[in-house]
Amino acid sequence: MLSYLHVKNIALIDDLEVDFDRGYNVMTGETGAGKSIIIGAMNAVLGNRMDKGFIREGADGALVELLFNGNPEGFSSLCEAFNVEGNDEGELLVSRRIAANGRSVYKVNGQTVNGKTVKEMTARLIDIHSQHEHQSLLRKENHLSLLDKYLGKG
Repeated sequence: MLSYLHVKNIALIDDLEVDFDRGYNVMTGETGAGKSIIIGAMNAVLGNRMDKGFIREGADGALVELLFNGNPEGFSSLCEAFNVEGNDEGELLVSRRIAANGRSVYKVNGQTVNGKTVKEMTARLIDIHSQHEHQSLLRKENHLSLLDKYLGKG
């Protein structure tokens, strides 16, 4: 379970810490409140691409951390499968430090790993569903194939 999020120097966020409760968590708020920035930061630490322009203006780097807990046996086997050191607390700490030049360093429980490893590990831990995520009609890259299907050519 995701229990903690730390975001530093991402877009308009100087330093943010969020503690999540057990169970189902939802982020809501007015347009422009920063929900997309938080989701973008979470996606960045999960191994997704991030533009260096996402780093807060004037900062020399950014940091995003996710702390998972509540599944010591599962984390142990996950760490073992990816050759990552586990910890005695039954927690899994995933972080990404992004330098102003765009270079990133990923860590799992303090051990440096590559982005592919983080992406594969965290895919087993968390799913993020965002507004309009499944609305293919709104994606430009789908427009021609949708038109072809409509015209009976695809």
